[in-house]
Amino acid sequence: MLDFLTPEKVVDKSLKLSLQKSPERSRNKRVSPKPFDSGKVEEALQASIASDEKPPPTLQQIANQLGYDRRTILRHFPELCHAISTKSQSYKKASRLRKIEHSCKQVQQIAFELRNKGAYPSEARVSELMSKPGDFRYKSIRAALQKAQRETGV
Repeated sequence: MLDFLTPEKVVDKSLKLSLQKSPERSRNKRVSPKPFDSGKVEEALQASIASDEKPPPTLQQIANQLGYDRRTILRHFPELCHAISTKSQSYKKASRLRKIEHSCKQVQQIAFELRNKGAYPSEARVSELMSKPGDFRYKSIRAALQKAQRETGV
């Protein structure tokens, strides 16, 4: 502590530190940027919008195929990128709704089968027989079960 408080020693230590060799910097040069072929990218984006591919590719997938960063493509063609994202999202939403509708039909069918066997179609019994029992997290599927229970006279 005494060394720290004496000014002569502080100056000597700071001078020694400044005379030490600075850490070497990386000698790797920055890679030159890849030239952006806007015609090729625009053509690929429009082809993706016009295609009926199921599921439609996401903007990230298209960017990977073209070898460009997604943000670079978005900066140059925001309208086309928005159309691709909208198409992908609407497909995912429609697919999710189809799966929920399929599960609702499956719940109703299982509930009627259980009732015909003389068993009460409770959520636990129906979920045991479902292919995806976790689908009961959706309100519409639980509502389908309640509707089937009312229709069977429970």
